[in-house]
Amino acid sequence: MIRALLFAQLAERAGTGALTLPPAPTPGALLAARPELSFLKPAGARVAVNRAWSHWDAPLADGDEVAFLPPTTAL
Repeated sequence: MIRALLFAQLAERAGTGALTLPPAPTPGALLAARPELSFLKPAGARVAVNRAWSHWDAPLADGDEVAFLPPTTAL
């Protein structure tokens, strides 16, 4: 299983800050399998895999942790 974490307004919109999802090959594929989370990618969310910044097409393995974080701005 994949542990998915959502932060700030992304968690508010999803109604939860954490989900356990079936394994998928990439973070993008996680979203494709869950239409109710499709808002994450177009919203410009950033993705981290196992606590390291990553990409939407990064490979995932069973047991990984994927975090979806809202876009930020630099001052």
